[in-house]
Amino acid sequence: MIQIIKLEDWLNFFKKKNITLDKFINNYSVKSGDKKTKFKEIIKNKNLKKKEVKMLYKFFVIKKEENLINFYNKSLKIVEDLDLTKIKTLSLNNSKNSSYKNIIRNIYWEDILLYTKTDIKGLRPFLEVLFDLYNNNTIDYKLLTPGAIKMMEKNIFAPILSGFYFRSSILNPAVIYTLSKKYIKNASRVFTPTLGWSSYMYGFLSDEKIEEYVGTDVIKSVCSNTKKLAKKMFPDKYVDIYCSQSELLRKNKEFMKEYKNYFDVVFFSPPYYKLELYRGSKQSTTLYKTYEEWLEKYWEETIKLCKDVLHKDGKLIYIISGYDKQLDMNKDMNNITKKYFKYKTKKNLGNTNVNFTDHKDTNEIIYFFDLK
Repeated sequence: MIQIIKLEDWLNFFKKKNITLDKFINNYSVKSGDKKTKFKEIIKNKNLKKKEVKMLYKFFVIKKEENLINFYNKSLKIVEDLDLTKIKTLSLNNSKNSSYKNIIRNIYWEDILLYTKTDIKGLRPFLEVLFDLYNNNTIDYKLLTPGAIKMMEKNIFAPILSGFYFRSSILNPAVIYTLSKKYIKNASRVFTPTLGWSSYMYGFLSDEKIEEYVGTDVIKSVCSNTKKLAKKMFPDKYVDIYCSQSELLRKNKEFMKEYKNYFDVVFFSPPYYKLELYRGSKQSTTLYKTYEEWLEKYWEETIKLCKDVLHKDGKLIYIISGYDKQLDMNKDMNNITKKYFKYKTKKNLGNTNVNFTDHKDTNEIIYFFDLK
């Protein structure tokens, strides 16, 4: 059975406290890196006005439950009707029809909000900051920057949290559905070298023409939940899930016997090197210590797998992020792909989220390839 977090469960993760304004000033600390400073010292050093301190008290203490409920309702509450075929406007914007992401966020909320890390310095996980603020009387320093305070003066709080702190990305199932409906023709069999938190399965199988979905991942819970979710949502469609590293799957004789030259489409959004560091010893960013080794042993081996499982008229589609300004990942990864595939076209993956940190400005691009 898939574990779903309900509103009362979500609220129970945060301690209920009766904190006066005086206790807020004297008992809270401010965290910057590994350093903690008493909040009352920060008030003095930053010359915060009384009205500003009272406003912070309102957002961090008085409105605590309201903030948590609002976040749950927007990001974790599962919509009653999960039927993607009822979407009125198909879009490649990852923020459109965003309520369809909620079932994914809900199932994997701990991984997405807390356990997935990033190599980007100073970027803390979203839920770690919330636990500190609401359970440990600790305010992250970014919440006291002039920009954050100005937004709170305008009664804006949730976008500050979403914009300043790290959350694992989710590809909206509605985007996958759009891709399948508008840009993939004459296809019924799909393979994905990652499972994308179960969103790929959800999006592809919502398209009536897709009859078979096969995927692999190294996170056991994602493999298990994808199987369960598929059985519940698409009981009449064929689903086969492997819990294996994609770069090693070519060595699986059973898999290759079953699926060599088999699929119409291979689609995935690979891990963007060290932008997102997932849990588990078999993750590519854990196994391969340098970017060059990662390109060779993860990326090229996975591309070889894609080549082997597609039939002669098959399509390869993937999404790459340009998040790292020091690495040209698009160029490097595409150059490897072009050894085995012929580039056709590209499209931008739209995203209209409010963000204040560079990690969200990812310039994600959808690339389309044919076999040579």
